[in-house]
Amino acid sequence: MFFGDENNAQVMGKFLRKAEAAHIEDEARAKRLSVSREIVGYIYKSPEGWDERCTFNIKHIGNQFLQWLRDFDSTKNDHIDQIYCIVYRFLCEFDFLVGPGKELGMELRRIKGQIESDVAEMDENVRSQIIYASYIMPANIAKEFINDSNIGSFREFEAKKSEAEKLKKQWDEEINVKKTETDAIKEKLSEYKTGFNFVGLYKGFERLGEQKESEASKLFWSLIVMGIIIVLPLIIEIIIAVNGVYQNRALSLDHLVVIIPLITIEVIFIYYFRVILHNFNSVKAQKLQIELRQTLCQFIQSYAEYSEKIKKQDKTALEKFENLIFSGILADPEKLPSTFDGIDQLGNLVKSLKG
Repeated sequence: MFFGDENNAQVMGKFLRKAEAAHIEDEARAKRLSVSREIVGYIYKSPEGWDERCTFNIKHIGNQFLQWLRDFDSTKNDHIDQIYCIVYRFLCEFDFLVGPGKELGMELRRIKGQIESDVAEMDENVRSQIIYASYIMPANIAKEFINDSNIGSFREFEAKKSEAEKLKKQWDEEINVKKTETDAIKEKLSEYKTGFNFVGLYKGFERLGEQKESEASKLFWSLIVMGIIIVLPLIIEIIIAVNGVYQNRALSLDHLVVIIPLITIEVIFIYYFRVILHNFNSVKAQKLQIELRQTLCQFIQSYAEYSEKIKKQDKTALEKFENLIFSGILADPEKLPSTFDGIDQLGNLVKSLKG
């Protein structure tokens, strides 16, 4: 801040009072002092705008200008001429940097035009200062602006910007390559996940199959034992009967009394044999279903993705497959022998004996 500084403002205020009270005999210099007083008055009233737009002259002749204002003596023509030239320089710079699409106010334009029209009547020294301010100083302002270190930084910024854009393009290419690789890995992981899911399903069926294998083995040996139990009484009875024949003993009612309970026991044993046999066949059927599911699991690692796609076209396309894989293991209970089958057979035997 230069013109807005309190001390500098006091200097300008003091000059304005002196200039207003001055009485100049020379008409030309009286007019110049009046113009100078008007320009200084504008600066005094709005110091911020002049500080912002007049940095060139503030830098080069700012202190000199204040010194002329402090030492102002209305009786000395060179004081009036110097202040006149300096304020014109400030006015020209203010006009030069007024901003794009803007113009000086009407009063300032009038003052500037008045100074430019007064060139012919000026002394050589004053005229050269006015010509410099009008034509050469704007070029010097532009030159200083172009050579400013901040402008150099701006040029460096452009270079850095180009380099950054090139680097960004390179990074984008690398990111796209990495993205492609990542997507490929993601697809592989998705396939592995699906595969592991079906491996888990396969393992579950495998454990269930092992259980059924153990159950089938137990039922098989139960059948063997039950078969022996069924045949053993008959063999004993046959041995006893054959032994009686060799001893010349005929079959009597006592033999019938023994045979009837024996037949009853045999019927009961046969019934349980049938139950065990049915369970054995049921377990074998369950094993077959489990093995079928295990076989299907080996061909459907991409089932989840495939089902999602195909069901958009046909919702029932995989219905039978899903029913087979995810349905329960059937035991076929319809063919289980009735509990009263053996009793019915025994009743029929008793009826035939009575008849």
